[in-house]
Amino acid sequence: MPENDVLSPSATLWLLDGSQLRDEDLRSFAARLSASEARRCADFARPTRRRQFLLGRMLLRFAAAGLTGLSASKLSVLELSPHKPPQLIFPDGQRLAPNFSLSHSGEWVACVISSEATLGLDIEVNKPNRDLDAISEIAFHPREHIWFVAQPSAERVSAFYSLWCAREALFKLHCNLGCETDGSPLVGDENAGIFQSNGRHCYPLQVPDLCIVVFSDRQLSAIHQRILTGLSPGD
Repeated sequence: MPENDVLSPSATLWLLDGSQLRDEDLRSFAARLSASEARRCADFARPTRRRQFLLGRMLLRFAAAGLTGLSASKLSVLELSPHKPPQLIFPDGQRLAPNFSLSHSGEWVACVISSEATLGLDIEVNKPNRDLDAISEIAFHPREHIWFVAQPSAERVSAFYSLWCAREALFKLHCNLGCETDGSPLVGDENAGIFQSNGRHCYPLQVPDLCIVVFSDRQLSAIHQRILTGLSPGD
């Protein structure tokens, strides 16, 4: 992370390990969904995906409450379509909503939020037993694939998920900005260890067994991390 700069915005990353949440808490959370969220949640066929959606929307309210000082119960979320980011709605209808991005992987859900910078976030649980070479050849730009297969064997799992998350986070940033990703590779001939995209800022973060990448349209002075092992309706 760059050193603190009063002219640069900051962001806060909220991480929730949902494995410890009780069923009664989930039912209480479900009752708080807006009508559009409830319809979207019901569209997921798999219970795991419904759970991830539900926890992500509750974590968004929690993160926004922490940033604005409002009660999470006063905030609502509007789902426009499955292909567009949700909109955070304030009770007075006049407050400028903060910028945020959501992601999930396994039992983990995450939300990064900022009052100024536009953001994109992706998280992935590291799974070393997948055929990463084959996935890389299909999913990555040819230059990225060459970079990946050249990584030392001990670092290849970390390298794969870092690049995967970077591509997903950049895509989400561009969605939030309302522009298209150009498909250019995120690595050059001489990669310095941080993935590059013209005019965008990439921030890989370290949490055990979890890869996290944030992309921002502006340089950030800091990304504060808040890791939660539980979340109750009373929070």
